[in-house]
Amino acid sequence: MRIIAALLLGLLAVTAPAKAQEATHALAMHGAPKYPATFTHFDYVNPDAPKGGTLKLAGHDTFDCTNPFIVKGVSADGASIIYDTLLESSTDEAFTAYGGLAADVETPEDRSWVIFTIRPEAQWNDGKPVTAEDVKFSFETLTTKGSPQFKAYYANVKSVEVLPGNRVKFTFDMANNRELPLIVGQLAIIPKHFWEGKDFEKTTVEPLLGSGPYKFGTIAPGRSIEYVRVKDWWGEKIPAFKGRYNFDRIVYDYYKDQNVSMEAFFAGQFDYRLEYVA
Repeated sequence: MRIIAALLLGLLAVTAPAKAQEATHALAMHGAPKYPATFTHFDYVNPDAPKGGTLKLAGHDTFDCTNPFIVKGVSADGASIIYDTLLESSTDEAFTAYGGLAADVETPEDRSWVIFTIRPEAQWNDGKPVTAEDVKFSFETLTTKGSPQFKAYYANVKSVEVLPGNRVKFTFDMANNRELPLIVGQLAIIPKHFWEGKDFEKTTVEPLLGSGPYKFGTIAPGRSIEYVRVKDWWGEKIPAFKGRYNFDRIVYDYYKDQNVSMEAFFAGQFDYRLEYVA
């Protein structure tokens, strides 16, 4: 009888659904997040930083596409800035992320699944709300029509389910991989209503729709691209975003030659250059 009871207890332990921890404002791979639920901004930002001005940067070679997620074409530098992700990583701690589009996150101890609740104030830059349906659409679109890296990166996601209350659940094909909920939190969310009826895999220089702090401005394929700060951006007061995205305009001018680009930098034609040569 003791053997049978032990077997039954073992079977129940295997088959019982993993119990979720309480919904939390942030998720760490190990240990607890640095910032509490009451935090107002990251320590490394100035929450009162002035808004305005133009940041000029250099692009190289060319671009012929404003969609940064597909194989075809050459995507414009900086195009991902028009999108938000479910979670936002902090740069002063390792493997920890805070609510971006997601107001909170739930996951069991074995991290076999994760649930995100979309913020009620989150909206696309055309004024329509961001929904859990958008999240599911984004996952399915990026992993089937986007660059192959998305299918590989999210290969452990077994299913995506829209739940009541504007919540979305990702179930994994394995347990005890503590990084998987954070990986899913990096998913860029694209608008379902904008892309329905359009060919996602086709190159375009159309100004696409996002929910992020910037939207497309002037687009001159192969020459320059401009991003304009969204003045009434829904995320401006969210703790993970506060004090950031302060330039009114970000402009990439393209250079065919690295030497010309260097001379342009010396001449003050753009503001920042990342040097790779010691």
